[in-house]
Amino acid sequence: MAHKLKTKGRTVADAVLRLSQHVHEQYPQAVMTTLEVPYTDEDLTIEVALPEGYEELRAVGDDLIRACLAIEDELGVAILTQVTRRDREQRVG
Repeated sequence: MAHKLKTKGRTVADAVLRLSQHVHEQYPQAVMTTLEVPYTDEDLTIEVALPEGYEELRAVGDDLIRACLAIEDELGVAILTQVTRRDREQRVG
């Protein structure tokens, strides 16, 4: 049982790494955080906050959906992303 959990943990870690690489290659100024209230049918829920320079949040969201589906197909880890505009505190800090 412990081996199975360790394997799942590594798979989730690989999924997070792949998503992080994609986000920071495509959207270098993005800030990624876990969502406060995770969805029960997803393995991970991630908020991707973008600065004002990115006008089309919907297009970014669509891109991240495609990236997450590719990760899920390959690794079996379901990731939900929510794209938002970074607030002033995130920009300054």
